[in-house]
Amino acid sequence: MTEPNTTFDADGPEPSGQDRPALPPAMQAARRAPMPRGANRPTRAYPVVAEQDEAGSGPQLAALRALLHATSADQIPPVLATFIHDLGGGLVPARLADPAHTLPMDVSLGLSEPLLPYVDPVSVAAMRLARDLPHMMEDARLVIGRLQGEVQSADEATRDPLTWLLTRRAWMRRLAEADVGDSVCLIDLDRFKSVNDRGGHSAGDSVLRAIGAVLLRSFRQDDSCGRYGGDELTCLTPRLSARALAQRCEVLRAKWEQQRPECAAAVGLSIGVATVTAEGGRAALQSADEAMYRAKAAGRGRTVIADVSAQDVE
Repeated sequence: MTEPNTTFDADGPEPSGQDRPALPPAMQAARRAPMPRGANRPTRAYPVVAEQDEAGSGPQLAALRALLHATSADQIPPVLATFIHDLGGGLVPARLADPAHTLPMDVSLGLSEPLLPYVDPVSVAAMRLARDLPHMMEDARLVIGRLQGEVQSADEATRDPLTWLLTRRAWMRRLAEADVGDSVCLIDLDRFKSVNDRGGHSAGDSVLRAIGAVLLRSFRQDDSCGRYGGDELTCLTPRLSARALAQRCEVLRAKWEQQRPECAAAVGLSIGVATVTAEGGRAALQSADEAMYRAKAAGRGRTVIADVSAQDVE
């Protein structure tokens, strides 16, 4: 399982002379340990620490401090990797692991390829890892939960709870940052009022949820889709021409006709498209709004580009 003449050294550059810290015995052993095939040399997530007492609390305290200072979930696995190394072990992909020399604990926490700690099974390092790593992993899971909760709260503050599109305020902030050459579309649900009249607001809500899902699946990750108000939806597409956006809107209309709920059989989409010019995003939105009303006046169920020199799409 091991490769000859390969040592595990995750400490990076060290001070020289009298400034060099005394490495704990477990770390000294780890530096001499052979590295299994497929194992990586991790980058330290926090500085080298010395043992503070016979129980070896130094690495635990340093790792806990690093966990508490993490600002994103992807910072957590490197902390665990550093902690494992400081206790005398290392990490190897689970698919390459030798059960006799690894602990059955996936320290990737589902954020990457499964990784298992490897260690000499007859060593103090193995005893310390078996004793301390489960507690550190539990602390890591709690921190990840907190960080993901903060992200979810931020999303909930900027997302419409019905369609999961950006709220009007959040979308308008994106529009204010639009560059010349970006494009914007305004989408109106034709005959949406008839759905509410026949099936009540619950039917209307189901239609809005459905169009929100279709919209999110139809645009790129860096596009900004929002609920402008009522049954009007918007999308800002960076670095996409009005013509290209109009073509994408036609694909959206086709998908909607295939996937719309039964109660929305008569609901179509009238769409106006405009390019952001030197006048800014709000001016482009106004042009898209005027183009959308032209689409309605022309018989609904079509995409109209604000530039009168461009051919409308039906």
